[in-house]
Amino acid sequence: MANLLIIEDLAGTNEVKLTLNSDTNTSQSATTSFQIPLETTDRDEIHWYFSQYLSEASDNSSQRAEAIEAGLRNLGRLLFEKLLQAETNGTSLYKLATDEGLENCRAIIRSDRPEFLSIPWELINEPEQGYLISKMPSIVRQPINHVVIPSPTDLPNDQLNVLMIAPRPQLGDYSLSGGLTAETAQSLEALPVQAELEYLYPPTYENLKSTLTSKANYYHVLHIDGSIVSSDNDSIAFEQVDGSQDLVDIQELAKCVNTAGIPTIIANYGPVSRENPWPGPPAISLKLSAAGISNIISLPYPIQSPSGEKFLRKFYTSLSEGLEVSRCVAESRGLLMNDPNRITSNGKHIFWDWITPTIYESNLYQSIAITIDEPDPLGPPVLQPQQAIEQDLQLPAAGQYGLIGRQLEACRMERLIDQNKIILLAGNTGRGKTEFALNLGRWFQKVGRPQRPGGVFYTTFETSHPSGLERVIHEIGTSIADLAFADMTITQQRDWVTEYFQRTPSLLIWDNVENISGFPAGSPGLLEEHESAELNEFLSQITSSGATSVLLISRRSHESWLNIEHVTEPWNGLNTAESVELAGHIIEKSSVDPNRITPAVSELVQAVSGHPLALQIALPLLKDVPLSVLIAELKRTEEELPPSSDEEGRDKYFTAVMEYAWTKMSHRNRTHLPFLSLFQRRVMMDILNHMTQEQAYKSAMGEQLGWGACRTLLRTAQSSGFLDPVSPSVYQIHPSLPWFYGKKLSLQLQGHNIRNMEQEFVRVYADTADYFMESLYENQDSGVTAILAEEGNLTQALGLALESEQWDNAQLLVQPLAQVYHMQKRFAELRRLRGQILEIVGQTSEEAIAKNAVELWLYLLGTEASEAVDLHDLEYADNLNNELLQYLESQPEGDSDPRTAAVYHQFGQVARQRWQLDEAVEWFEKSLAIVQDSEDPSAASDDFFALAQVKQNQRYYTEAKELYQKALDIHQRLPDEESMVNDYRALGTVCQLKFEYEEAANWLNRARAIVEEQRDEETAILIFHQMGTVAHAQYFFDDAISWYQQALQLSDRLGNQHQMAVEFHHLGLLHQTRGIVYEEAEEWYLTALDQWNKIGDRRSAGDECRQIGVLFHEQEKYEEADKWYREASGIFEEIADVPRLARTYGQLSMIAESQDNITDALEWATRTYDLAVNHNLSVIIQVKSHLSRLRDTYGHENFNSWWLDFTGTEAPEDLDVDTSKII
Repeated sequence: MANLLIIEDLAGTNEVKLTLNSDTNTSQSATTSFQIPLETTDRDEIHWYFSQYLSEASDNSSQRAEAIEAGLRNLGRLLFEKLLQAETNGTSLYKLATDEGLENCRAIIRSDRPEFLSIPWELINEPEQGYLISKMPSIVRQPINHVVIPSPTDLPNDQLNVLMIAPRPQLGDYSLSGGLTAETAQSLEALPVQAELEYLYPPTYENLKSTLTSKANYYHVLHIDGSIVSSDNDSIAFEQVDGSQDLVDIQELAKCVNTAGIPTIIANYGPVSRENPWPGPPAISLKLSAAGISNIISLPYPIQSPSGEKFLRKFYTSLSEGLEVSRCVAESRGLLMNDPNRITSNGKHIFWDWITPTIYESNLYQSIAITIDEPDPLGPPVLQPQQAIEQDLQLPAAGQYGLIGRQLEACRMERLIDQNKIILLAGNTGRGKTEFALNLGRWFQKVGRPQRPGGVFYTTFETSHPSGLERVIHEIGTSIADLAFADMTITQQRDWVTEYFQRTPSLLIWDNVENISGFPAGSPGLLEEHESAELNEFLSQITSSGATSVLLISRRSHESWLNIEHVTEPWNGLNTAESVELAGHIIEKSSVDPNRITPAVSELVQAVSGHPLALQIALPLLKDVPLSVLIAELKRTEEELPPSSDEEGRDKYFTAVMEYAWTKMSHRNRTHLPFLSLFQRRVMMDILNHMTQEQAYKSAMGEQLGWGACRTLLRTAQSSGFLDPVSPSVYQIHPSLPWFYGKKLSLQLQGHNIRNMEQEFVRVYADTADYFMESLYENQDSGVTAILAEEGNLTQALGLALESEQWDNAQLLVQPLAQVYHMQKRFAELRRLRGQILEIVGQTSEEAIAKNAVELWLYLLGTEASEAVDLHDLEYADNLNNELLQYLESQPEGDSDPRTAAVYHQFGQVARQRWQLDEAVEWFEKSLAIVQDSEDPSAASDDFFALAQVKQNQRYYTEAKELYQKALDIHQRLPDEESMVNDYRALGTVCQLKFEYEEAANWLNRARAIVEEQRDEETAILIFHQMGTVAHAQYFFDDAISWYQQALQLSDRLGNQHQMAVEFHHLGLLHQTRGIVYEEAEEWYLTALDQWNKIGDRRSAGDECRQIGVLFHEQEKYEEADKWYREASGIFEEIADVPRLARTYGQLSMIAESQDNITDALEWATRTYDLAVNHNLSVIIQVKSHLSRLRDTYGHENFNSWWLDFTGTEAPEDLDVDTSKII
């Protein structure tokens, strides 16, 4: 136990009693006279120093701060000399404490006077030891008269639980500071233990009280962020639901907190606005402590980031290790002392904020250590719950300055979003709308998730990313429900997303919506009028329930396509104080000499109206231009701007800043930076250098740039504020800059030279696209990432290639985009892209031939046809293939052209899907006859594999096996390991069908060896599953369960919800096959059904319902079976799945037959017969056989009469069939 050095206020006699309690149970005291050494003026100066000094930049403020710091230092020495030199029996108590080690001595300041406790006791210092707080384990304040409530002992030890509430009643119109919500989230994320931050919204006392009542003895810390106190210091202000002020009595709050068993409160008091001034003496903390709350950590002034985050991280780390709360604060204070430099607009200054955190302790509380469960490395793998998708990864980078200077707007927007369904955030370019929205979205994901549990979804509408409603819905749906979402029809996708948003509170952020109808005015719109109307209707639908809100970002305050109710929030620049705060960070990052900053920096930020991007460009100029000169030059430049420099949605002073900064650049930079106008949002240094070192570039721009010169160009542009870094070799271009670069380029080059530069851009990106295609085969994940990152530039190059009729390059450019769109199942966008290109090259072969673009036309139609087959759009595929075949067969040697073989192959796939198996064989054999001896063996392998699939469908398993092996032989010679895996799996399947289980397992193990070596976990799941089915078929139930569980565990870890449902289903099948405990099978099926419903897969949900019906059917529980079959038929009717509907009608017929209800059985069987005949279904033989049996039971005459009455036609006479032909 540590020694205690107690400084007790004897207010009645103006004395202080100093007591040293030793851990040996000895106590010595001394009394000395004492007057509080701080006058009102002193406190005012201290208040100014901590609340305003960092945001002011002037010689006067620096001198004033230095005087205050000297006064603080002297105050600490005075306190030492006045108090700690007191003696008892001729011996200094301080010397006794020092002799026993200050590191073993806690200090307690006891008083019931706020003005006594508010003395900065942390300043006590003496010549030899320095500041005693740096040596002592802790210093706390304690009321003399206080309630002692035992600290809770049963708080959770598996994770650290923090409850935060941030009331902002009567939100003002000025700067907001002191909030620590974001810093708390960051600090808890960084802990080595599990931690939970629960953010309460709305920040009402009733919400707090109900939460604490329902979760008593759960939270380790309550953080009241930005507390406001009443003038009498008896109440703390919370919000009413409408945002107005709700004063809550201190005693009421303390009772609520104590009843909930929360041992620690963090209260960062501070101004929410200038209408709410900083409190004086910390009477509120004193009263909370006196009411029995064990520990109140008072943060009366803001701690500038990132120091604030570091302070909290250290505090929570120490708390989770089981230290005393006061010791946790002392450890955190040490970080502030060791790194006292804080950012101001004229450089880093030493700041004394380490004295501001104080702790009020009514009861010594040692926190509970949070344990970390370490899995047994030798134990079996444990199935972990699926990790939540890190949706913040779906949001683009939010800029380098975050929400600096925008805290007030963030609070206001939080409330606007809560109170309105659609908000239009309107402001000119460069004012930070996107950066603000992305940071706000990330905040909702990390901290405000309880308000928007459905997630945050960002979409940008740009010419390089033509985003119709299909793309918006696809991005949202696949982020929630994985790629399986894309298997639904467009209508089903829209309905699913709409229902999700109506049911689940979410936030949508749509950026650059001014481009939807065209910007600037008169420009063509990004979308057609009917597409814009669809967006408007979609917004109306998803916000109709009030659960979901939408934040639209635009450069204008009115959008013609948006005709539903919404509010418009104007977006302006920062005010002076906020601008100076941002300026300090920009100046620090730009390494501007602090000596060059004068108080006129306020005049500069006012001259650009606090425009964030203008500040990022203007302030780095101070390295070379005096501040007064810069202000004058910017004013002159703005006055001299010609009318041609005006643009809608762009501030004139912003243009002036760019123009002046341009004049200060080197000649080389001014020559080459305009070329960046061709790039869309980002530029990769390696790609740019491929262009700048070519002769064509030199001919237009006057010189070539090598790698080093190119790097210098980009780094200089970054330091000048004209680019933002993404990585050392990738830079982001702000949307406001291409217009400026483009104007410079048009002034610099004549038309033909600009066209030459565009051709060079196309050439290099065509080469890049070709490389991307290769990378997709070598490393799919990294290839997809690279293509998506460069999607805007690839699209830009494609547009330029089509414009200049470079058809070969256009094909190279569209291929990686089409491949990735296909892989991500962005089929609507892909068809739209192909349609746009076909409008240019021609819809028919004749039109394409006339433009010499027939090769591109063949590629577009061929890939469209292949995709139509994959999507089961067979009629459309037929039309496209007929069009392709007509052209190819008309060409010389067209009947031997490999492209003709590809069309034959597509016809074969169509026939196979229609179950026209003999016709499919003919088509595949025609294709094989062309390609078998060609230079492309992979085409032959495709035909062998497809023929094998048909033979397998026909139950000619031996022939299928031989054909699969032929495909495998080709793939082994190439070699093509990915296709070899498919061959092994197919051979495993066909061997399983031949009951050759040992060989099936051998093939699958060969496939498993490849995917494990390649770490292809997605395919490994499928192989594990298939191994399970092989074991299942042999009734090796335990082995099968093991394989299914491995597939389930891996699916869960990868977030593959679709495959998880498949595994649930097969575990149900296994238990049904066992036939012992049907209830277990039902539980697995219901789990699978719930999973299908969650991811919106209606077809699979219908299958699951039908399987549950089969389960009850087997048990002769006909009523339950009938219910589930009807549920399945309803789903199949809804999605118009005729084959599944026919089978389900047949099962309903058999249920009725089993219950001797012949007329109902006939009705269901007749419906099945009608579907089978009209749609040429393979179940026709089974249904005829069933009808024949029902006819014999009912009697021929009765049957014929019933049929005529029910259908209006004569009964069929061909019902007697050979059931041996049933496949």
